[in-house]
Amino acid sequence: MFARTEVRVVSVVAAIMFTVVVGVLIAKGEGRDVPVERNVVAAISAEDLAAAAQVKVFFGHQSVGMNVIAGIAGIYAARGLPVPVIVPLPDPAGGGAQTARSGQSGYFAHAHIGQNGDPFAKIEDFDVRIRDGLGSEVDVALMKFCYVDVVSDTDVDALFARYRASMAALERDYPTVTFLHVTTPLTTEPSLKSRVKTLFGGSEHVGPADNAARERLNALMRREYRADRLFDLAAIESTTPDGARMSGRFQGREYFALYPGYAADAGHLNAEGSAIAAVRLLGLVARSSGK
Repeated sequence: MFARTEVRVVSVVAAIMFTVVVGVLIAKGEGRDVPVERNVVAAISAEDLAAAAQVKVFFGHQSVGMNVIAGIAGIYAARGLPVPVIVPLPDPAGGGAQTARSGQSGYFAHAHIGQNGDPFAKIEDFDVRIRDGLGSEVDVALMKFCYVDVVSDTDVDALFARYRASMAALERDYPTVTFLHVTTPLTTEPSLKSRVKTLFGGSEHVGPADNAARERLNALMRREYRADRLFDLAAIESTTPDGARMSGRFQGREYFALYPGYAADAGHLNAEGSAIAAVRLLGLVARSSGK
């Protein structure tokens, strides 16, 4: 009798704890898709969208870059404008030509560069693609690292030095191309859900130490490159709708984190986050191209 009562009490307690945990996750916007409710398209003019559509762009990235690209079509559709031609480029290792559409007035070419976890290889891959034909074709080019490329044990200074030297050489050799720079995306603050995912094989690079390393690299980017040449993805991701920043402190230094309302998981963007990032990138492209 006592054993059955004890089991019943434990079951009730477990059910209460589960309900509380689920309620917290829902309140934080986790565990569900967050619809695009705010009129983010109002942040960019129809004129800037039309100008951006005339620019030949190459964007080297991985999965978060796909989130940004996924937001482009909806922005144009909301304005009733034709969506720019999106051109996925093949892997050079497969023998694919590194060219988009020379006869096209404007397009948004993109490709996965390198491998996640090896940022130096991404720099090299981007350099090769530009020198293998894209540099004589595009108006604007940019590459981004992934959040898994910059973690707590990354040599941030060495990575930035390599990136800066490579981009300076490209700017020297391709003076007609406008090279934009991108801050490294962030992850959300660790939650119960993300800790559970980590236990079952999910990404482990979601802690304050990792976001602190990303902020060190992003601070170097902001210091080196002008605002009109910087796609500050980290600032976009960490800024809430009311203008506050998701932040914390690690070893006495401030770092920023991905706002859960823009997050599909610990490191990727949902529909709203994708749209907001796409608006900012398109506006930058329109202004930096000179068109």
